[in-house]
Amino acid sequence: MSLKSTLKGMLGEAAINFTTWLMLDKQVYHRIKNVTLPLPDERTTQIDHIIVSVYGIFVVETKNYKGWIFGSENRSQWTQSL
Repeated sequence: MSLKSTLKGMLGEAAINFTTWLMLDKQVYHRIKNVTLPLPDERTTQIDHIIVSVYGIFVVETKNYKGWIFGSENRSQWTQSL
């Protein structure tokens, strides 16, 4: 991964962190960031943001891309269209 794409990703995650901190009521929403979970095959997976509230649990994967991203919960790979 290039330095440019790493920095771009970090900026995207920072933007989401700041926006959720600023916009979400801290009495209603609990924010958790950068969660690493073990997988059955001894690897791990990382989740950028988890937001827990009385309205549900929201899992957010941050991508700082231009264009559209298409996919579904049943697909292991999504498609980016510029």
